[in-house]
Parts: sequence; C-alpha cells; structure tokens
Amino acid sequence: MERLDFRTYRRRDVTRKSGFKASGETTGGECKIKLSKQISFTNSVKLVFKNNNVTAPQLFKRKMGAVAFGMYAMCWLGGSYKITISCEVNGKKYKKSTEKVDMLNAKWDNLGCHLFFPLTSKQIKVKNLTAEVIFESQYAGNNVIYLCCDDLDAISFDYYVKNDVYDIFQQKTNLSVPHIYYLSTDKEYLGYLTNSKELNISSGISVVLKSCNRCKRYLPINMDDEAYTLAFALHCKKRAPCTHHNFHDYNVIEKDKGAKRKEEKDGVVYSYFGHQLECKACKKFFVNAPLNPQRNAQQFKEDGLRRRAFEVLVDTLLKKNFIHFEFENRTKKQFTEYIYNKFDGKCFKCGKKLTLNEMNLDHTMPLAYLYRLDETATCLCDSHNSSKNDHFPSEYYSDDELIRLSKITGLSLDVLRSTSVNMEVVNLLIKPENTVWFFDVFLADKEYQKRRDGRLTADKIYAALVRVLPKNIDLVSIYKKQTKKYPKTITLE
Repeated sequence: MERLDFRTYRRRDVTRKSGFKASGETTGGECKIKLSKQISFTNSVKLVFKNNNVTAPQLFKRKMGAVAFGMYAMCWLGGSYKITISCEVNGKKYKKSTEKVDMLNAKWDNLGCHLFFPLTSKQIKVKNLTAEVIFESQYAGNNVIYLCCDDLDAISFDYYVKNDVYDIFQQKTNLSVPHIYYLSTDKEYLGYLTNSKELNISSGISVVLKSCNRCKRYLPINMDDEAYTLAFALHCKKRAPCTHHNFHDYNVIEKDKGAKRKEEKDGVVYSYFGHQLECKACKKFFVNAPLNPQRNAQQFKEDGLRRRAFEVLVDTLLKKNFIHFEFENRTKKQFTEYIYNKFDGKCFKCGKKLTLNEMNLDHTMPLAYLYRLDETATCLCDSHNSSKNDHFPSEYYSDDELIRLSKITGLSLDVLRSTSVNMEVVNLLIKPENTVWFFDVFLADKEYQKRRDGRLTADKIYAALVRVLPKNIDLVSIYKKQTKKYPKTITLE
C-alpha cells in the first residue's frame, strides 16, 4: 500500500477579504542593510532630541493631535530605558513619560512614546518638541547602545487623519510601538540629537530593514535573534526553517558602505523563521481590524477548541486533572487567587496593579509546546499576556526578569531558558498505545470531527501538534506500524 504523506492540513479557501490591498511598490521581500549608530557609556547616558519644524494635523476625525518619538535600540550588556516627550501647543505645555523598561542584553528592542493633545483647528504648529531618552546599564562599568530608525515628529499618517480608528489605535498600542506611529525610518540616524558633542558616537553594527508590502516603509528585523521580533511578526516559527518565497528571502536593494550580515548571500538576506509581508502596524489596521469582525461563530469556536484540546491532551497524558479542580481538592484554595497573591496582584512584566478579574493566567512555559498550566503559572495583564503569546520565557523576559520569575514560580533557570517542546509529554504521546488512543479516541470526539468552513477541527489540532513535534517523529507512521492501517480521524493527503 502506498504511503500517504500528511505534512500539514489542507488550507481552506479564502473566505474573508479585508478590502485593503498591498501597495504594489514593495512586496515585503526587499531589504536594506544599514549601519546603526553606536554610543559608548558608563552606568547611564541621556539622549536629547529636538524638532522645531513640526505641524500636527487633527487625527481620527476628532479634535486631537499627537506627537511621538520612536527608535530601535540594542543595549549590549543589558539595561533599561525611560522616555520623556514634551511639547507646547497653543501656549500650553504637555508632557508624558514611560515607565522604566528593561532591555535584554544584545537584542534589538522597540522604543517609543506618544503624547495626545486637544486640537480645534485642522492643523497647528507644535513648539519645543523634545524627547529625552535615558539609558541605564544593567552592570557597573562600560556598556554600548546601538540605535537606528529614530524619529521625532507629529503623528500625521493619512489613514489616521481621514478615518476614526482611535479605538483600534488604543487597543494594545504597546505591542506595535513605535511602528504604529508611522514615523520616518529612513532619515539620518540621530539627526535630531542635540547633545551629540557630549557623547561618544561612532558607526555601529549592521541592521537589516525589511520592506512592508502595504505602507512601503523599511523597518528592522532582529536577525541576531529572530524569535525576539521587532516590526514584523514571524511567518514559520513553529515549523522552521521557513521556505516560502519573499517571506524568508529578501533582496538587498541598498547597503551602507561597510555594512554586511552573515545571513546575506549573493545579494539576498535569508531569514530562518521568515517574516510576515506586512509590518505589525499594517497588520493591525489593514488585516486584523477589518477581518476579525467577519469571523463567524464557528471560527471562534474552532480556535477555542484547539486550545482546549491541547489542555486536555497534556493533562490526560500526564494523568492529571484540570488544574483548578486538582489544586482546590488538594489545597482547599482557589487556584486563581493563589497565583494572584503569589504575584502580589501585579502584572509580572510591567508591575501594573490588577484586580483578580483583570489577571491573565499565563502558562509561563507555552501550552503550544505542550506545557501544562500548573502552580508555575504567571500573572500578566491583558496586553503582556497577548504579546507573550506562545513565546518561551527566554524569548520574552530579560535575564533579571528570568531570575525573579524563577524565584516566584519555582521553575529552574535551566527550564526558563529552554526553548524546546515538553519532551515528557512527547515521550508519552509516542508510546504506540497512546498514539493509537490519540487518533482513535481523542480525535474521534464529536466536536473534533465536525467540519467548520470545510475543515475538520481534528485536522487543525493535528497540524498544530505536528508543528511543534521534533521532525523525526511521525505519529501516522507509529499508528500504521501498530495497527497496520491509517487513522481515519484526520484527512490524509
């Protein structure tokens, strides 16, 4: 009998259209290799930016305007930053500061801060627009900060001017800073810096800027650690390496003298995971915002079923009960209250005080990689729970944060720094009797055998599982060897 090959589920036909189109000028498959700016400092350094030629338009069809500062930075030995932005409009002064934000060592990071103000006329001159950025070193002694794509200006993106998308802009804004401001990324780096004479500035390391196929901007990707994303989401994180044209190969159309990347070959930069064709900001406004309301109840239910399926699969293989029941029976306490109190009712990432209902229970080690929700869960706010998503702790938290997280959760640093699937669960799943149970009993559940938009939910569950399993594991082959037949609960292609 000829072997059937099931590498992935068959994609359903496109059922929804956003109404927006790509620019036609960039494909998302072009890039530039630029030299960043480098500033050496000891303990701390302050950068002062000023722009005196600023005109702010009314935004979102409302009587408001905004200014913003944005840049991308890498602190070589780790550290933190704080941004303060201020300006004067109609004789009134406005000012806003970010909280101090930790930076991972030797990884590019997104920096940004914006400031809204009332604006009764169509546009107005903004005076004394200033941004101060203070970097502090994580360690005593010398450190280096690398900077690129900085800009300080009014937010004047035409789509914001012509459309009332204020509510969408406000939704989890921090996940899209600074690209959500649609500032320039191709100006001279540190062009608005006013205290350059006080600083030790030189040419820095090379950075890759990839095109967005919608807004046409060239925005940075973190080629030194792709899992820690910047302006673009990854394309094939769970099933790398990405082999899709334009998603993983970017034609170099411009390169600074002396700039080079080890990922470049014959004028093409190759990405391991691949990146989406549109930047995160364009994805938010021109893909997710128009498409999400079109999702039908079946699609929402399917997403919930897949996640719940992983919970049940992991618990069943480990012979554990649902954590809330298990914990309450064992301790006579409420699980959610236990985690809430463990983290003093604060988001671990940003320190924001939360009510019990506002708390998001994060798996700490991701469910998508077969880790169970248990007493090692993390308390996060809604925004940081969304941004962490399926990231491993080492991909999301700084070294200092990992040390603190280890003390609170009880997970060792070795576990928190790992980025592999839960092999305890995998080894249980590949036992022949468990593999047969998985196909013949687990996926045979009537909810998983329902077709939603033309696809079996079981196919989607299986495909999500295959994406995280080691590549040398083929569950269908294990099943075939044990039963002498192919499973009937999934669609083999």
